[in-house]
Amino acid sequence: MNQDRWQRVKQLLDEAIAFDAAERPTFLAQACDGDAELRREVESLLASHEQAGTGFLNTPAANLKSAAVAPATTRAGRRIGVYQIGEQIGHGGMGEVYRAVRADGQYTKEVAVKLVRGGFDSVSVLERFRNERQILATLDHPNIARLLDGGTTDDGIPYLVMELIEGTRIDLYCDDHGLSVTERLQLFRQVCAAVQYAHQRLVIHRDIKPSNILVTQEGAPKLLDFGIAKILDPAGAGAETTLARPMTPEYASPEQILGEPITTASDVYSLGVVLYQLLTGRSPYSAETRSSHELARAVCESDPGRPSTVVLKPQPARGDDQPEPLTPEQVSRSREGSPAKLRRRLAGDIDNIVLMALRKEPQRRYSSVEQFGEDVRRHLEALPVTATKGSWRYRAGKFVQRHKVGMAATVIVLLAVLGGVAATVREARIASENQRKAEKRFNDVRKLANSLMFEIHDSIEGVPGTTAARRLIVQRSREYLDSLAQEATGDVSLQRELASAYEKLGNVQGDMYGSSLGDAAGALQSLQKALAMRQAIASANPHNVEDLVALARTYHETGRVQWFSLGGTKEGLQSLQQAVVTAESAVHIDSENISAVETLARGYQYLGDIQGGSGLRGGTADLHDALENHRKALPLLQRVADATPSDPEKTYLLSRATLGVGDDYVRTGDAALALKYYLRAEEILRPVAEKANNAVYGRGFAVCHTRIGDALLMIGRPAEALSHYRQEWQILQPLAAADAKDMVVQSTFTTSEGDIGHAMVEAGQVEQGKATLLRAMAKTTALAKAVGDSYSRALLASTAALVGEAFERGGDATTAQRYYAQALDLYLATASDDKADMEDAVNVVIMRNHLGGAHLKAGKAAAALEDYRKALAGEESLAASSPNNIETLYAQADTYAGLGDASVALARHSLSAAERFRRRVEARDWYTKSLSTWQRIPNPGHVSPNLFRVSNPREVARRLSECNLSLARAER
Repeated sequence: MNQDRWQRVKQLLDEAIAFDAAERPTFLAQACDGDAELRREVESLLASHEQAGTGFLNTPAANLKSAAVAPATTRAGRRIGVYQIGEQIGHGGMGEVYRAVRADGQYTKEVAVKLVRGGFDSVSVLERFRNERQILATLDHPNIARLLDGGTTDDGIPYLVMELIEGTRIDLYCDDHGLSVTERLQLFRQVCAAVQYAHQRLVIHRDIKPSNILVTQEGAPKLLDFGIAKILDPAGAGAETTLARPMTPEYASPEQILGEPITTASDVYSLGVVLYQLLTGRSPYSAETRSSHELARAVCESDPGRPSTVVLKPQPARGDDQPEPLTPEQVSRSREGSPAKLRRRLAGDIDNIVLMALRKEPQRRYSSVEQFGEDVRRHLEALPVTATKGSWRYRAGKFVQRHKVGMAATVIVLLAVLGGVAATVREARIASENQRKAEKRFNDVRKLANSLMFEIHDSIEGVPGTTAARRLIVQRSREYLDSLAQEATGDVSLQRELASAYEKLGNVQGDMYGSSLGDAAGALQSLQKALAMRQAIASANPHNVEDLVALARTYHETGRVQWFSLGGTKEGLQSLQQAVVTAESAVHIDSENISAVETLARGYQYLGDIQGGSGLRGGTADLHDALENHRKALPLLQRVADATPSDPEKTYLLSRATLGVGDDYVRTGDAALALKYYLRAEEILRPVAEKANNAVYGRGFAVCHTRIGDALLMIGRPAEALSHYRQEWQILQPLAAADAKDMVVQSTFTTSEGDIGHAMVEAGQVEQGKATLLRAMAKTTALAKAVGDSYSRALLASTAALVGEAFERGGDATTAQRYYAQALDLYLATASDDKADMEDAVNVVIMRNHLGGAHLKAGKAAAALEDYRKALAGEESLAASSPNNIETLYAQADTYAGLGDASVALARHSLSAAERFRRRVEARDWYTKSLSTWQRIPNPGHVSPNLFRVSNPREVARRLSECNLSLARAER
């Protein structure tokens, strides 16, 4: 179908939609003027539109043509996954839904299975379908149809397994059950709660209409069909590039009609249209509107009539939904009894609430669905609403409505003068006193929760030996916070307090840089509660700098736990990227706000840590971006420290950012320059660490000595490195002894002992170093069992590898193999394709190289060759994704050298001269590749950036020379 043909089909489709079903054949016969193919195309798309509303509008013309001529298919009777497909219970423009039953014998459950319709399985449609599945996987709310399962059929078609909703669309349910206006509003509030829940998870529905809201027999509304929903993320913008925008025009907002950016305000508008229809029985725009173009123009330009006014007018027919005209009496009969009563019920607040949601300008509507629903609640409770400008008469009238019984009693008392005055006053006082006591209890709990986390906990956080007390505080605080959260709806001030408290709770549970309890999973749960609140608050106040700063900080903490404690997940990277975007918005609004500047600096620093790697937790190997972000953080943090010279926390942050720049230089191959930054970081933090009795600053100071030792080890100065590692141990030893339950301090202290053993081995004190490493290994094993997070497992793996190196240096290659194999298993367990962190994948290659070297020393050349070949296979994928990553290059150079060594060993044991010659040619080629790789590494170190033993270019050059001499002699 060419473009002109498609435009003609679109035009006729728009015009045909405006006609009643009975009138369409006559219209099409005249409009198509004998073109049978054109008429078939329009009728096919018209049928799809009637069945699903708007799904087809998402599809380019080429896809629509193939779908239009595709034969009708049914999946009834088939088995998909563990589900037996039954009859079709619905279908739309691109999808079809079947009743199904689980048939694997585990248990029996009826479900709804949704699939892409036959003929519509284009790449773009399948991608949109998968997007719906991903969105639904993030939503778990009683008023949203739940995703139970999902997968892909044998022929590659994705499917969703949904909760089976036996219900009626909301407008028909209200009319069939004769719900009053109050009951309709109460039902509508539940829908608002579902939409607000989706918004808090950054999902905009974009197609809210009665047919997508079903009400069950129990009276519970269920929001359906997220097929054209949008994640609040700039990356999703490209998905909207179609010939027609995805929407149902009758319920679409003006910005959807005009193709402008879509925000949560669009869903507010669509909900306003739904509420208008529930209350009045009609659309906000004239039913005489015949075409989609005219309807779109009305949405963008015409103001809807007041609900209280339009219910007094006859209502024209509206196609299949309403085939006959309705009189005002018919409309009001199922609502308030008579047109006059219905008009009075809608006049005032309800008029104002509905029309505020339907304002043309998004910024003039309710700022959130939550605020919309809250105004409905306030109206139901006879409280003043934000949609109505409040005069004293208005507020007094609301008071009378709220206290009808009390006001009637007052009139009786005034008329009778006698009797009941004292009793009435006394009851009022009792009620007032009870309310005062309830509010006091609520505020007492609120104060106690804040006191526990921000006063009592903070007073002991840095004091060694208080972990047990802090754990009890966390437990009690979580109970209080969860209780308060149930009462926080509509109270932004309380929501801010709760978000801060949950964030604090998360830091205490699992901040790997602070003094935490080592509970990463619990920390993430607390931080996600804080994040949901912060997102809702900031969404409602997009220009409030304080709210943006608070949201960015919560993203910081969430991302750090996801990345550093839970295994380098992509979600952690995304959280920290979002933190930077949010903080940049805050600084853009107010560049002089020091809190915003600090938050942006932290975002750059933490993002740089992830991109470059930090300590045992590796990075994404975006070293250029890591260095750029760390350099952005430094001047900002210096500005913050200068503005708050008496705050040791700011000095600590500046020191950590300086360490980050040093880490980047290590990974770009310049350990000597990194050493300068490490020494500077130690100099910055020393006055604070020596003065404050604080475990966090003490641990930070120890880490400075760790990094100095690491750099010295890389540039071949192990004796000096040993001195700094011993200073690290001396700082941490009293902290670890004072608090055996502080998992962060314990893990750092255990690392320090391993560092000392490692430096001893490198300095030639092999037996002493081995004994020290074995002690560290025992402690690390116990720590990994107690904590079980990714950091402790990484620590155990690296310690096992260093123990193996010590045994190999001492001449025991067999024992070394056992420790290398243990380290390899640990790294394999944590390395996966779906993680952004490359560190474990690199370490897998290094351990295979170590196993190969140990096998060679044990005389097992064939086994060594197999180890090196596996290492080579792993390196190829790493090199493809990050060809200039320094750690990968070290591993690659080592693998090539090892393959050369294995080939030489096999040549020595070969009885055939030709085989010996072939093996030495292989060895020459591998050594040449190794030297070529070493030339790509600036300033090659004595150990790799992750501190493992590697070959060195001088030794490889010597082996290549020997190999060439052997080949020359053989050729003579």
